[in-house]
Amino acid sequence: MGISIAVRQPGLLTTIQDQGRSDYLSSALSRGGAQDCVQMEMANLLVGNLESAAGLEITALGPTLMMEQAVCLACCGAPVRASVTTASDRRMDLPMNRPVFVEAGSVIRWSGFVRGFRAWIAFAGGIDTPVVLASRSSHLAADIGPPRLAARDRLALGPGAASQTARIVDALHASGVEGRDMLSPPWSIANRMLEEWPVLRIPVCAGRHFHHLGDAEREALLAREWRVDPRSNRQGLALEGEPLSTSGMPSILSEPVRFGTVQLPPGGKPFVLMAEHQTTGGYPRVLEVVSAARPLLAQAGPDTRLRFVMTSIDDARQMGFRRRQDVMRWRDAIRRSMGTV
Repeated sequence: MGISIAVRQPGLLTTIQDQGRSDYLSSALSRGGAQDCVQMEMANLLVGNLESAAGLEITALGPTLMMEQAVCLACCGAPVRASVTTASDRRMDLPMNRPVFVEAGSVIRWSGFVRGFRAWIAFAGGIDTPVVLASRSSHLAADIGPPRLAARDRLALGPGAASQTARIVDALHASGVEGRDMLSPPWSIANRMLEEWPVLRIPVCAGRHFHHLGDAEREALLAREWRVDPRSNRQGLALEGEPLSTSGMPSILSEPVRFGTVQLPPGGKPFVLMAEHQTTGGYPRVLEVVSAARPLLAQAGPDTRLRFVMTSIDDARQMGFRRRQDVMRWRDAIRRSMGTV
């Protein structure tokens, strides 16, 4: 076993995730993986991993981990409170959106979020778990891959973790960064998440059955603030609010759905599908969340409020284009920065 990490407390819901399983929809298995693949990718790039490496997704309340060997890690996503207690009993805040080196014996505790609901942690070398159907990720709904973290688990890192960590430490020292038991560069990657909080404006396009709603119901669907119910999970967001009338909605055969499909069950309260969604569904599809806005869904925890904002197909394409441009700039900035740390 390579470098390992001991789990002292697992947090509310901490899972091993990567980019998921994108080629199994025809076998009735959704992608799963990180709810926000871009944030997981950014964390991986910051510690020199391939974009596809496995890390941790933390939800609502993070874990407490003890580093059995020196480790380089990065945390991206919603701003979360985190602290490092070193082997010499020094306590420091853990910075986000940059590589951080911690010495062997350090204990890191991720607690509650300042705002938002999820963040992603990558370790140099990646988490080394068995590959199942081309992924190391936990798919809880399908019971595939590793289970959610539990106290006393130990996480093995890939065989290159030690040498990769050493390279990053050497680069940090070469760039003038000093420190004894925790090292991080003075820069961080700009990560403008959740500028509106706790009400999230979610851009959507009309779904296949939107036109079956009456004028008043269409207006209400878009005008109301919908509250995320605590029963929500990695499969979907159950929304609470005054129910819509579904009297005019058709009975449909089960048909394909996607991450971001907004279904309207007979009870009249929308349900938004997430990364571990079923691949087909029999409820009317009234809205489709624009792909570029899916990262907002990943941050919608209990009692977060959502407002759907109708968007044209052309505007949705432009959002996607701008999102891809942003991702390319992030990748370039990380690679340039990691060249000199």
